[in-house]
Amino acid sequence: MPMASYDHLFQKLESQFLLDRAQMAPIVKGFIAEYQSGLKTPSKGIASMIPSFVTSLPTGNETGTFLSLDLGGTNLRVNAVELLGNGEVNIVENKRLATTELKEGTGEAFFDWIADTIKELVTEKASHLFSADQVSGKEALALGVCWSFPVDQTALDKGTLLKMGKGFVMSGVLGRDLADLFHEAFERKNMNVRVCALLNDTVGTLVAHAYANPRTRIGFIYATGCNAAYPEKVANIGKWDEQFRSQFNPEDEMLINTEIDIFGDDTYLPRTKYDLELCQNHSQPDFQPWEKMMSGAYLGELTRLVCLDFIKEGALFDGVVPAGWDKPWSFQTVMMSSIERDNTETRNKSTELLQETYDFASKPTKEDIQVITRICRIVSTRGAIMVAIAIASMIEKQQLHTKDSNSIVIGLNGSTYEFYPYMDDRVHKALRTWFGVEVSERIRIEIAREGGSIGGALIAMLAK
Repeated sequence: MPMASYDHLFQKLESQFLLDRAQMAPIVKGFIAEYQSGLKTPSKGIASMIPSFVTSLPTGNETGTFLSLDLGGTNLRVNAVELLGNGEVNIVENKRLATTELKEGTGEAFFDWIADTIKELVTEKASHLFSADQVSGKEALALGVCWSFPVDQTALDKGTLLKMGKGFVMSGVLGRDLADLFHEAFERKNMNVRVCALLNDTVGTLVAHAYANPRTRIGFIYATGCNAAYPEKVANIGKWDEQFRSQFNPEDEMLINTEIDIFGDDTYLPRTKYDLELCQNHSQPDFQPWEKMMSGAYLGELTRLVCLDFIKEGALFDGVVPAGWDKPWSFQTVMMSSIERDNTETRNKSTELLQETYDFASKPTKEDIQVITRICRIVSTRGAIMVAIAIASMIEKQQLHTKDSNSIVIGLNGSTYEFYPYMDDRVHKALRTWFGVEVSERIRIEIAREGGSIGGALIAMLAK
C-alpha cells in the first residue's frame, strides 16, 4: 500500500518527536537549572558538574613533548605527544588490550602492566622524541591520565578511585589515590614519571580542540553515550566551601565535566510511550533519561519499538512481525545509519541488511524500506534536536551568543555525530530553530579527535 496511506501515523509520530522551538524551550531551561543545581551539589556517588581543576586552555602555540594515557573499557593507549605549535601535533602511540586476566587480577599487576607499556614507548617506540636524560630517567617525564572511570577528584593530580565497572574488578585499588597507584608502579619499574593531571575524556576533548582552535568553548561527545564540558567561573562552584575556592582566583574559569548524560526528568522532558517502554525494559530504568532519548546506544531500540506499532497498523511487512523483531535491542543504530545512507533506487542493500537480521514471511518491499527509512529519519532527527538543545544550553549558560559577535566553537567527538548520515545538518538546523539565522551562523561545530591523548598531554603541560 502507498506510504501516503499512512500519513496519519507519520503525522502522529512527528508531533511527538520533531520538537519546535516552543517545545525545546522547557528542556533548555531545565538543563540550565541542572547546571546551577549541580554546581552546588557535592560530587559524590552519581554526580554532575564535576570540577576538573583545569583552569586554563591552551593557546595553540605550546611546544614540547609530553606523555598521555587513555584507558577505556577495552584498550590502553599510551602516547608521546609532540606539541609543534600553531595547533599542530605529532603522536606516537603504544596500544595494548586490557585482557580479562588483567581486569580481574591484582591492582599491582595491572599498574605494572601500564608502567611497562609506558616504558616501552619512551625507551623504544618514541625515544627520538625525548632527550637522553628523559629516556634514561635522569629527568622526570610529565604524564596526563585520561581515566574513563569514576574518580572522586580532589586536585588536578589527585583523586580516589571508585568502582570502575566494564569488567574491571582488580583487587587492592578501590579507595586508593589513582596517582599513588601509578607512582608505586613507576617506582617498582625504576621509572621517573610523574602524574601531573587526571582528566575526564570530555574535558580532554575540549582542551585538545582548543589547541587546534583557541576559540573553543564547549567539548561535546556524541557516540554510544553523550557528555559535555565547558568553562565555568570558580566563584560559581557553590559545592566548594570558601577554603577550597580560595585556592583559585574567583574570576578564574575551571573546566567542568557536566555529566550531562544523567540530566533530565519528566518535569521538562517530553518522553513518548516509546521512551518510557525502553526505560522500563532497561537494566537501569531511572538512570540517564535524556541520554536514553538520543544517544547511539538507544536510537536503534526506539526505532524498533516504533516499527512494531507500524506493523500492528498494517503499515509495515503486511502487518506480520518478522521473527526476531520482537527481540529487544536487535535493531541497532548502525542499521539505521546504513538504511538512511541507502539512496539507491532499489534499496537492495537495506533489504539484504534486514533479511540478515530477521526472518520475514515475505521479502520486504521497496515501500517497507521507505517506511522504515522515514521512521529512522524522525527518530534520529530528534536525537539531533537533543544535541542542539544541550549545546544551546551551554552557549546560553556562558552567554556566548550575546557577549560578542565572534564565532562560537564547539569541539565535538563521537561516532553518532561523525558517521550517522545528515546528523551534522540536522544539529545545525535545530540550532537555527533555537537561535535564529544570525547567531546560528556563528556556531561552528568542528570534529575533535584524540581528546584522551592530545588533551592529556596538554593538561600535563599546562600543569607543569
